[in-house]
Amino acid sequence: MRYESSERLLRLARTLAGTRTGLTLDEMAENLGVGRRTAERLRDTLASMFPQMEFKEDDQRMRRWHLPGSALVGVIDVRAEAVAAIETSARECETRGEDDRAALLREASTTLRAVMRPDALRRSEPDIAALMEAEGVAMRPGPRPTIAKGVLHTLRRAILGMQPVVVRYDRRDAEEPATRVLCPYGILYGGSGWLVAHVDDLPEMRLWRLDRILSADLIDRGFQRQEDFSLEAYAAQSFGVFQEDPIDVVLRFCPDAADDAAGWLFHPSQVIIRETDGAVTVRFRAGGVLEMCWHLFTWGTAVKVMEPEELRDQLGALAAEVTAHHGRLETRRGG
Repeated sequence: MRYESSERLLRLARTLAGTRTGLTLDEMAENLGVGRRTAERLRDTLASMFPQMEFKEDDQRMRRWHLPGSALVGVIDVRAEAVAAIETSARECETRGEDDRAALLREASTTLRAVMRPDALRRSEPDIAALMEAEGVAMRPGPRPTIAKGVLHTLRRAILGMQPVVVRYDRRDAEEPATRVLCPYGILYGGSGWLVAHVDDLPEMRLWRLDRILSADLIDRGFQRQEDFSLEAYAAQSFGVFQEDPIDVVLRFCPDAADDAAGWLFHPSQVIIRETDGAVTVRFRAGGVLEMCWHLFTWGTAVKVMEPEELRDQLGALAAEVTAHHGRLETRRGG
């Protein structure tokens, strides 16, 4: 790539200024993902640009190079994407009830804003706000699959610039990945990450799993964004991520689990009622019946689905299917 060497040089400068003990040449190479000779050339180029760059020998007589942070003042600015990522992480922590971590992340974000040059901050603030709006937090907790390198960076640029992207998408029911031109609007986190986008020239918004996007490339043109679309409103329609017609849900948690249930945010629309017998009733309106069932399994017999019948029936059917499946496994082992 044309700018790859410059990007590596800037990355090395940031890294050397951000470490107290400095880096050896081998650590520079590992950090940049390059060979030792390339790291050596980058180090020498950086040293010629910044006379303040220095090295010290550690206890093993290895040279460790360091660049004072003051050398980068006015040269390298904090990226809007970095600030938005920290603030999005703070919002995720709040969703999980981790208020202390959220406060620390917001403190880090404020510190980064404070060290930015006023003109750079002024230019970046619209991008930070746009990225924050475009990266929502879905409600379902859980581990996250691996996302291909570079995909998120490209998608964020596409969202900011309102540019379509060409993606190679791994459809599990097909032998070959599909190629699609997508118009991206935002990203939802929670469980698997999801891109909210519609196919070019088709208005229907769909969800695309981030871990199934094998590659993403910007197209050098724009697209007309649907002005009435709100990522927050779109995400709020569902219990998790899957978009379905919303249903009215009533859950009753037994007295032993009442305090735990009262401390959960099942959905932003929820209403919690304390019953006279110590139980807790939770009401909310959302779509995503299957995701509700997945979560309700974690509560075991501490919860009863009072409404609707559709949710109660599907939860029972899934429980029977799981029981039958594991029963078959035990029969095979016993035989």
